[in-house]
Amino acid sequence: MPVEFDPWRELIRVFPTIVSLEVGRYVITAGLFSIIIWAFWRAHYQTRKIQTRAASAADYRREVFASLRTALIFSVTGFGMYYAHWAGWLTIYEDFSVKGPLYFVATLIAMIVAQDAYFYWTHRAMHHPRLFRTFHWTHHKSKTPTPWTAYAFDVPEAIVMVAFVPLWAAIVPMHDLAIFTFVTWQIVRNVMGHAGVELYPVSGKPSRLFGWWNTTTHHDLHHQNGRSNYGLYFTWWDRWMGTEHPDYQAEVAAFAICPLRRKKPARVSATTALLAALVLVGGSMAGDAYAQTRSGIAGNWATRGFGSVVRFQPCEGAPQTMCGRIVWLWEASDDEGRPRTDRHNPDRSLRTRSLIGVEIVRGLRETAPNIWSDGALYNPDDGRTYTGQITLRGNVLELRGCALNVFCQTQTWRRPEAVLEAMRGLPQ
Repeated sequence: MPVEFDPWRELIRVFPTIVSLEVGRYVITAGLFSIIIWAFWRAHYQTRKIQTRAASAADYRREVFASLRTALIFSVTGFGMYYAHWAGWLTIYEDFSVKGPLYFVATLIAMIVAQDAYFYWTHRAMHHPRLFRTFHWTHHKSKTPTPWTAYAFDVPEAIVMVAFVPLWAAIVPMHDLAIFTFVTWQIVRNVMGHAGVELYPVSGKPSRLFGWWNTTTHHDLHHQNGRSNYGLYFTWWDRWMGTEHPDYQAEVAAFAICPLRRKKPARVSATTALLAALVLVGGSMAGDAYAQTRSGIAGNWATRGFGSVVRFQPCEGAPQTMCGRIVWLWEASDDEGRPRTDRHNPDRSLRTRSLIGVEIVRGLRETAPNIWSDGALYNPDDGRTYTGQITLRGNVLELRGCALNVFCQTQTWRRPEAVLEAMRGLPQ
């Protein structure tokens, strides 16, 4: 730092570097996650899309413009911190030996936790009717968030958001690498929170160990209704203050990488819970292969435990492929005697339709002798669509389904008549 601080000289010398860092941090992080989601969309993330709506080109343009403006505001603040450090108003040190590694880690963690609290309360305040349009309106124009939404702030909101860093540094001495790590952490978590697909590993029930960790779904629900889920990194403030979305746990559980376990085996099959986590796909090519497909998998198949019967037939509008729909349920009513409906469908208008008649398998193509793939399976238990493989072995269908191409399970379906014939042979 020069002995005499010439503001204009330092502005010309330092400010372009600060702008490059801020803009680069945003563009690289948002761009990287956009590429990852696009590259692995079919294999990993298609079934983890949170909303059915897609952001428009106008949404992307607005988000990028507002975010670049925010990056400029952050850069001005960064230059202000550069001057404040020279003036002795901030204690930012560069030598690890001054405080030691334990202090480095402790202050970094404390800064993250403190910013989460700062964000919760300032964010919640900006939702007050008198403040919302001035501070937070631009950000909530993104009803369907994307990675580029991360910095899409109004000018007053950008100032409030960036103010935390110099305020903290004025109180707590920080290593410059700790501050750099913090701002990198916040943009990565910010982009992940707006990704539009669930990026975090989740389970079918609240986790005691990681239940306090904010998921993409948590913040996405905030963009959908704006009256809950104000937290940034963690869920504890929303839980303590009673502002967590009432459907959050159910919504995030729908992305569980493993099927939900149930106490009654028959109930599992009746709801086709494993049916969805297991995944089917396949069908015929054309001509002779199509005839083979019809004679092979066409007709009725009993799911495991005889919980339901799925009928395969040529897909409407694409007769060279095969589709399957539920035609019978062991438990056609719920515990309260009401007909079971497609209540988890992402399309709210379809949630009252009966499960009987719902098409759960579509687009089966034969990719090898007696093996089908390249289709899709809809799971009524969570409203998600999966991919996988089905193999025909005589009167048996062997179903292998994978979540994220890593966690796989296998299930066997049989012809109903074969099951009944086997039952007739049981000792009386």
